[in-house]
Amino acid sequence: MLQRATTILEKLLFFVAGAGLLASVGLAFAAVIMRYVFNFSLEWIEEGARYLALFAAFLVAGPVLRNGGHVALDLLTTGLSDTARQVHRLAVGVIALAVGAAIFAWGLRLVLDTLEYGLMTGSLQFPQWLPYSIVPLGMAILALFSLAEILAALDALRTGRTAPRGGIE
Repeated sequence: MLQRATTILEKLLFFVAGAGLLASVGLAFAAVIMRYVFNFSLEWIEEGARYLALFAAFLVAGPVLRNGGHVALDLLTTGLSDTARQVHRLAVGVIALAVGAAIFAWGLRLVLDTLEYGLMTGSLQFPQWLPYSIVPLGMAILALFSLAEILAALDALRTGRTAPRGGIE
């Protein structure tokens, strides 16, 4: 059931991140056209594009981990037996959960500090906690997907079935 829920969440996250990335590229393109064609620029447009790109990247960190989509050398893992591959999957999940939890705690502190001090973004002049909130949100999603990977690896080790990464058998 957890695998099914994460699959649905994964599709939603990829869609939202894709829209955010598309909007980021659109803003950057608009900024170039405005600057070099019309000799006019808006101060906030570059910052908005940057925040949207970061939003997209952080939002899909968990689904990318689940699908093994991060840059990786699979030289070691391709030669492993099914059991050893699941142990490796378990280890990667545990490490990702630990790193995600640590960055979540740091990001939450960052959001709370910027909220407490009333800090504003450089050019957009809206509360800085809003764009910073993507850090704990993205890491919470990473932790959720890491937990799903840990449970899937443990289940595969317990039952002897090897479920594919990121999918339902």
